[in-house]
Amino acid sequence: MRTRSLFSARLYNQIVYPLLAASIVVGIIATIVAVYFLEELTNEWVMSHAANSTENLAHRYRSHAEQMLREARFAADEGELTEAMLAGDFDAAQRQIEQQNRSLGFDLIMVQDSTGSPIARTGPLAASIDPAALPPLTAKTQARPRAAVVPYSAGHALVVGYPVTGAEARLLLGEKLDHDFLQSLGVAEGTAYALYDSSRRRIALTVGSGFDKVSSARIAASLNEPDPTVRHVLEETDTHRPGHGSFRLGHEPYQVWASRVNLPGSVDAASTGYLVGIVSQRVSEQTVRTTRNLIAIWSVVAVVALVGLGGWIARRVSDPLIELAGAARRIADGDFNTRLEVAGSNEVAELTTTFNDMTCSLKERSESLTKKVLELATLYEMSRSLGSTLDMDELLGSVLESALRIFDLDLGYMVLRDRDSGDLSIRALRGDPDKRANGALSSSMSEWVVREGRPLIFNPNPGAEREQVDSVTGARAALCVPLVSNEGAIGSITIGSSRNDYRFSSDDVRLLSTIANHVTIAVGNIELFSSLQEAYLATVKSLAAAVDAKDTYTRGHSDRVATYATLTAERMGLSHEQRVALEMAAYLHDIGKIGVPGDILLKPGRLDDNEMARMRHHPLIGANILKPVAFPWAITPVVRHHHEAYDGSGYPAGLKGEEIPLLARILTVADSFEAMTADRPYRRGRSVAEAVEELEACAGGQFDPRIVSIFVEVVSGLDEAEIGVPAIVSDEIAPEEARAIFAALVDGLFASFRRLGGPRLAANIESEADAFFEAEQMPFRIVRGRVSFLDDAPTVLDGELSTMRAALKRIDGAMGSVSGPALVEHFYADALDGLSMRMRRLAHDLEFVDGE
Repeated sequence: MRTRSLFSARLYNQIVYPLLAASIVVGIIATIVAVYFLEELTNEWVMSHAANSTENLAHRYRSHAEQMLREARFAADEGELTEAMLAGDFDAAQRQIEQQNRSLGFDLIMVQDSTGSPIARTGPLAASIDPAALPPLTAKTQARPRAAVVPYSAGHALVVGYPVTGAEARLLLGEKLDHDFLQSLGVAEGTAYALYDSSRRRIALTVGSGFDKVSSARIAASLNEPDPTVRHVLEETDTHRPGHGSFRLGHEPYQVWASRVNLPGSVDAASTGYLVGIVSQRVSEQTVRTTRNLIAIWSVVAVVALVGLGGWIARRVSDPLIELAGAARRIADGDFNTRLEVAGSNEVAELTTTFNDMTCSLKERSESLTKKVLELATLYEMSRSLGSTLDMDELLGSVLESALRIFDLDLGYMVLRDRDSGDLSIRALRGDPDKRANGALSSSMSEWVVREGRPLIFNPNPGAEREQVDSVTGARAALCVPLVSNEGAIGSITIGSSRNDYRFSSDDVRLLSTIANHVTIAVGNIELFSSLQEAYLATVKSLAAAVDAKDTYTRGHSDRVATYATLTAERMGLSHEQRVALEMAAYLHDIGKIGVPGDILLKPGRLDDNEMARMRHHPLIGANILKPVAFPWAITPVVRHHHEAYDGSGYPAGLKGEEIPLLARILTVADSFEAMTADRPYRRGRSVAEAVEELEACAGGQFDPRIVSIFVEVVSGLDEAEIGVPAIVSDEIAPEEARAIFAALVDGLFASFRRLGGPRLAANIESEADAFFEAEQMPFRIVRGRVSFLDDAPTVLDGELSTMRAALKRIDGAMGSVSGPALVEHFYADALDGLSMRMRRLAHDLEFVDGE
């Protein structure tokens, strides 16, 4: 925001942009002018570099010759050599010069007599140089030291001579003139040199480092057989004026410089020569580019510096106004915490003070409005979440998350009261488990709130001797409000903070109470829906019972199919609504058999084609029966297609694969498995292993292979009793298990009766049954709708079973006298639904309920 305002401000632009334009123009002009003169300067620098390097090398060449003369003088003045020459002992002279050369390391040391004949000589060139090629030793030259370039078979050598003290002889020192010699003089990188004699014939050549192979070869060739430019430079070189020029080899430019070299004591052409140096202009080109880049960079730096200076000046003028404009924009966006600090006592500072006073006033007015908006937004969010699910735990968890997010807290829980027992249970809990006090719910603030029906709030008290925390969450500050309905407080919602500095206010109580009221309504709606669902389920079971009454061979078939199907749906992770729909469809899937004639339905043998065709109508009959019923779930398609095959060979529509509804595919597998494992009058049921093998064999044909795989996992987790293959005899039942089944059945009967007849009527039946048990000295009592066995109850099962059956018959009669026999069957059905499959089967085997 600040950057956009800065560069869009007219005052700032009017100061900075002209300065920027002027700086750029000056920088461009300076760059052009500098580059124009730069090439001339660099060319001159390269020529100067070529001249200096060549002249320096020529100077070092002469200096080297002078050093050789000094060493020749020292060697010639050696006393032992003089004594040997005076005595005419040439062998001693030979030994003496060999000893000297071991320390001097020259390519040639030779002693000549006055006629020029060698007296003694040593070194690698001793046999290569013809003494006749050496300058003649005359009276004129004998007493004068000199240096000369002497040819030999493989090249040229620099030879210096000095008279031997007291003898008619001279001492010669020689060194090869070649690449190594020139390198020893010191050749700069990027240069090449050639030494020529007075006739401009090449004597020695060297190419320094810094050239690639191709360039080195080209330079060597141009110096070995002098390039026309090199030859011209040599021709124009004389004693007082060096020659110079430029030429190209390939695409590379070079500068050439030639200098005349006069060796010490030169008296003829053998003591003179020429040194030619070549320097690549690539260095100059790189220098031009580098310098041009540097000039451009410094021009940019100068422009940036000038612009920065202009910007600083502009900001000193425009910044206060920009800050004021930005603050006003933030206020317009709703940020009432904006404050401006402008130093000084000018008009802008006075305007800033007035602006801050206005901001404080707007903040106070907006905070009140914000609280109202927050409450409305909270209620809106609650209403959306409350209507999005019918699952109680999911609803309460969503409400708690929203409440904690609105209050910006980290701890909370929701409690509901059981309508039958009155016990409290935590249905949603949020917070860090490490911070909870893990206290009992009975001693928590929610228990007091539900009991009293009033909100409760506590805030941290820094002066208290003992820190007060919520017993469930460990919160140091907590607020709890009840969920109040027409029947009283049905639960509570509690929110809290683990911070010591947090404080709840009366406004927080009012807001959380509003949320609690909406939650109470939603809880009532879910309970109402659950009651309707139970009513639907009771109706469905009644219809299923009608089918069982029609087909006595398959009695209990729908119950078992429903169990298998719902277990499979749970393993597949289907939604709650899908599982309920599948359970309903499982109970009603064979309701169409009501329209099938009894002689076909109850025929013990195989049906003929005509009978099978009429039997195959029962899915359509069932769908037509259920079609007018306004079920909340899509049950009809599941019933219609539960005999379709995965490969399309089923009926009634011949659907294939994914065309078959998913719930119908699950029901098909469960129905087939139950049919294979159940006993019939005309055959014995298959074992679980045989039925599973058949399902897997038909996977991909009659059944969906994915559902078969999941169904097999479900069945593998059930025991044989739950699947219901063989009956269990009473001898195999432990007394403790029989008592548990009896107690669970009686508790279920009273719970179902209490829901329909109410708590007062249920209490009367309980008192009547308990009085009967006591009068008959039965080993159990009824306490608050639950069976409790006495400590001295017998442990012999056979005698106790008759007592339990008599007790159930008495309870059956008491309930039937009040509600009628039909409802008693409903109570038994509800009680059995709460038992596992094994306990239900054992209840039948122990004759606690009617075997049918």
